[in-house]
Amino acid sequence: MAAGSAIPGFPGHVSPELGRTAQLSQWGHLRPDERHSGPSLHVCDHGAMVRAPANSQVNRAGQAIRRFLVEAEPWSDDRLRSAYEVVVVFRAAHQYPLIKANMGLRSVLRTEHCQVEVTQRLKRIPTIVDKLRREPTMQLAKMQDIGGCRAILRSVSEIRNVERRLSRNRPPLRVSDYIAVPRASGYRAVHIVVSYPDQDGVARAIEVQLRTRVMHEWAVTVERLGGRIEADLKSGLGPRPVLDFLRTASAAMAIEEAGGTVARELEAEVVALRAAAMPYLEGTSGRNQG
Repeated sequence: MAAGSAIPGFPGHVSPELGRTAQLSQWGHLRPDERHSGPSLHVCDHGAMVRAPANSQVNRAGQAIRRFLVEAEPWSDDRLRSAYEVVVVFRAAHQYPLIKANMGLRSVLRTEHCQVEVTQRLKRIPTIVDKLRREPTMQLAKMQDIGGCRAILRSVSEIRNVERRLSRNRPPLRVSDYIAVPRASGYRAVHIVVSYPDQDGVARAIEVQLRTRVMHEWAVTVERLGGRIEADLKSGLGPRPVLDFLRTASAAMAIEEAGGTVARELEAEVVALRAAAMPYLEGTSGRNQG
């Protein structure tokens, strides 16, 4: 079995944000006459210059949005808009540290003679909001993956070399080794959270993800399939047959990536789980809650 062959590719789509989450999204822009001025300014995606909020203000906004979504509190538009704008500005404050983290990662890759793909992104507002909903005890100011950059490396050995050098250059806030211990979903990678100051000198956490091409293709396929069946598969939510298939396929792919041979029993299990998952992936089974 070739690496990656166990997972079929499906053209997916992500359904539009609906309901109360959609109500939040209407506050993504400031009118020109509402822009703030002062020494501590950040440029948001919509071009407005606004003050970076204090952590206490960020946490209050996160708690308010969580109550709105989970407890369905009836809020005025002004109150909801105010909380949403704090999240938008907090997100924007990670842009400069993200650029610095990307530059640091590229420097390490050059030193290690790694010719690889590097990408960066700020977490989308709907994704931040959904994480607040899913993790009821998380304080927004402590969310460590608002900004993230990723390198797709050629081997696990390269990942380890880059991981060691990154950790020497800038002591990490946290290292999550999902190669040694994969997530329950089957996700594999190394995540390194580092700290870089924003333009006001405030420390911001940035997550650096290190994957091989096989790991990356698995993760992208899971996101695509999750969009297709409208389930958060990467968080372990969705129909059990699909989750079991993806987790087992990941285990087989890890063996092959390490140069091993997939046992016939495991290969047969992947085939059987794929057959059980296909009705959900093709939309011919009942809905996806698992």
